[in-house]
Amino acid sequence: MRFGKQKIKTSGADKWFSKYIRYRDKWTCQNPKCNKEFDPKNGKERRRLHCAHIGYGRAHIPTRWEALNCMALCINCHDWLDQHPMRAFWLMSQKLSHEELVWLQLQYKGRTRGRIPKHVEKEAREKYKKICRGMGIKYVD
Repeated sequence: MRFGKQKIKTSGADKWFSKYIRYRDKWTCQNPKCNKEFDPKNGKERRRLHCAHIGYGRAHIPTRWEALNCMALCINCHDWLDQHPMRAFWLMSQKLSHEELVWLQLQYKGRTRGRIPKHVEKEAREKYKKICRGMGIKYVD
């Protein structure tokens, strides 16, 4: 836990969503200046690739499990982005279309507070399983 920040609790939905994002991005850092590849079978390496929330952090419930708001980033690029939050828009603009960026802004404006929707964990788990089947690999719970 970093000084001055509260730790956000994680749920099963977070676990499955994180796996889905990292497999979707083919275990590669999505920063165009890095593009480092990771081996999902190597435990040490696997922990160095994060599911990074770019535009709005995990505390923002409406976009917490939104795939457009997330990308796989290595630990160094994730730390760099946390230290330079104004660069987040640049990084998002490298991956998203204008329409997708506008949609994320609308999601933020329509923010709500509340609990984790019950369907989120199930959907994240199904997306993860589907992407694993598509890649021809066995998924691990």
